[in-house]
Amino acid sequence: MALAFIVSLIVALPMAMLIASTPRLQSVLLPIADILQSVPALAFFPVVVAFFVARNAFELAVVFVIFLSMLWNIVFPVIGGLQTIPDDIKSAATVFNVHGWRRFLYVTVPAIFPFIVTGSLLAWAQGWTIVIVAEVLHTYIPNGTASQDLLGLGSLLVDSNAQAKSGVFLASLTAMILLVTVLNLAVWQPLLRLSQRFRFD
Repeated sequence: MALAFIVSLIVALPMAMLIASTPRLQSVLLPIADILQSVPALAFFPVVVAFFVARNAFELAVVFVIFLSMLWNIVFPVIGGLQTIPDDIKSAATVFNVHGWRRFLYVTVPAIFPFIVTGSLLAWAQGWTIVIVAEVLHTYIPNGTASQDLLGLGSLLVDSNAQAKSGVFLASLTAMILLVTVLNLAVWQPLLRLSQRFRFD
């Protein structure tokens, strides 16, 4: 999930900036992005599994489908954030000759930081949903067996439920709830509080 999130962030930021760069590009690319994000990430999974399993890259199959589920949760909030940058901030940057990477680091990134945090929180939540079924690879492989599943909380939840192992199921569910809670308190809540400092309103 961490790897999928990092890749999602790296891809989402330039994609959002490209879409929002000009009204003409936005009128063309935004509807396309809207259609793509409407397609469930798991709809691609059988094809993804077939591609990666043929190369014995089971972990990458799961990372890729989680990446697909996270990506749009970051792209659309960032597009909205780019559109909320006040004109006087842009004008000030131009007057003080702040261009290129300096403009990106000192104007764009602070302006969209709250939207990156909000989108990241949504993306991470979506990742939890996907990982529960994405690790159970044998359901996507013809004549697959449970031995082909990846070891993780997702596969433990699904397989233990299917095999009526209530002890393992409850332990896995408890571990996931605790992990979600710790991450929320230790990472997302502090980031949300920090992001309030960068809002223009």
